Amino acid sequence: MTVLLFYVLPFIVVNSIIFILVTAAPKGDLTIGEADNFTTTTMELKIKSLFPIKAMTVTLDGNEVELTKTASKTYTAVLGSNGTVKVSLTAFNGMKNVFSEQVNILDDTPPDIKDSIIEDGVLSFRLEDTQSGVNYDTIYAYDDDTPEILPLSIDRSTGIITFDMQKENLTICVKDQVGNEARVTITPKGENLNPEEAAALASQEAVQDSDAASGESKEDQTGLESAE
Repeated sequence: MTVLLFYVLPFIVVNSIIFILVTAAPKGDLTIGEADNFTTTTMELKIKSLFPIKAMTVTLDGNEVELTKTASKTYTAVLGSNGTVKVSLTAFNGMKNVFSEQVNILDDTPPDIKDSIIEDGVLSFRLEDTQSGVNYDTIYAYDDDTPEILPLSIDRSTGIITFDMQKENLTICVKDQVGNEARVTITPKGENLNPEEAAALASQEAVQDSDAASGESKEDQTGLESAE
């Protein structure tokens, strides 16, 4: 009994304490704030660790975040884009902890152009933006001949916009309240094409026109030879 009390129990207690100290990993509470203006938000990191922190990194999608110390073991930062905030903490005992939080409340997407319809040479469509909202003052369009075409009508309550569509394709440009721009080309069939798709279609049509012109030239040449 004496051996157990004076040797075994202290041995167990001491080794348990050593084990806890050696394996104690740092912890932290990461909080993402609200986005009042849709362009920036804040993060707050509170560190909880038995040992001093030897190394700390905070990144947003791999880019280092600049931290400001606001209190003991408390840091804040301003975030300007959506993504994954990753925190890596290394305590003085060498134990490491990595944790993350997703940021998805900032407006980094342009308005959507939906429900395109063409009737009697008039294009109508609906604009939608669920975050900062559509900036209706920025709406314009252009085609191959005219660099700026203003809409025929704007219904801000429904988001319905109309344009006079004289050419085969019409490119619509519109921004949201924080400057994200949508640029969509609409075809006579009412198809919505992004700039890359519109460029590919224009290139394809140019090749077809060139082939057609080449064919007509060969036919004319054949006709001349037959006449001779």
